[in-house]
Amino acid sequence: MKKIQQKTETNPLSVLHQAIRGVSPDIAIKARRVDRSTHQVPIEIGSTQGKTLAIHWLLGASRKRTIFFLFFKNYF
Repeated sequence: MKKIQQKTETNPLSVLHQAIRGVSPDIAIKARRVDRSTHQVPIEIGSTQGKTLAIHWLLGASRKRTIFFLFFKNYF
């Protein structure tokens, strides 16, 4: 949070809220079985489930980035 505040000179919580709003999805794909075949059907999801997915995706991306930088830093 301190790095965000130093780089952007704004409130880090507002930056985090903006990132979550930008990433959160409005629809999701669910598998529906019709006869013997499975179809991918888009369905609308609620705001809480969208926020949960957005936070999950942001955390996963930051973890991958951290691992990449640690590897890159130690390799060279």
